[in-house]
Amino acid sequence: MGASICTIETIRMIDVVIVGEEDISSTVLAYETDMHVSLVQTVDFDTIISHIAMHRPSIIVVDGDDEQIDVDILSYVCSLRCPEAQIIVLIEGAPDFQMLQSSGFKVRGYISREQRPMLAKAIRVIHDGEAWLPRKLVAEMLDYFSTELAMNSPRKLKLVNS
Repeated sequence: MGASICTIETIRMIDVVIVGEEDISSTVLAYETDMHVSLVQTVDFDTIISHIAMHRPSIIVVDGDDEQIDVDILSYVCSLRCPEAQIIVLIEGAPDFQMLQSSGFKVRGYISREQRPMLAKAIRVIHDGEAWLPRKLVAEMLDYFSTELAMNSPRKLKLVNS
């Protein structure tokens, strides 16, 4: 008789803090068994930061349309106070390179209104070390960095096969 080997994948809990948008925790993420979701109300900036830090999140989901939240400043301060946490911003439309640059490249994902049902998937993708960015934005980033490199390089770039 052959012995059967069973492996049980351990469930890793993803600690998620949502800043601003209450509906996300109660609707989109309500049935996710691998996520511990906490909500931080938008009061004043210092309270938001201290509550986020208290939860020690892996992922911070920020309502980018909340006028009480400056996403760029929040992203910067969170990168200092919670360096292990990755940030996802909920936005109304499509993200652009200026938004990513303004955040100091601290934001790892943007979720448009149409993508809200995919938030759990985006959280898992970002938690696994990837980014959740539209391909068009990735192309803009590559164009920007290649232009910067070419302009600031003291010598011409040599192609590998030339």
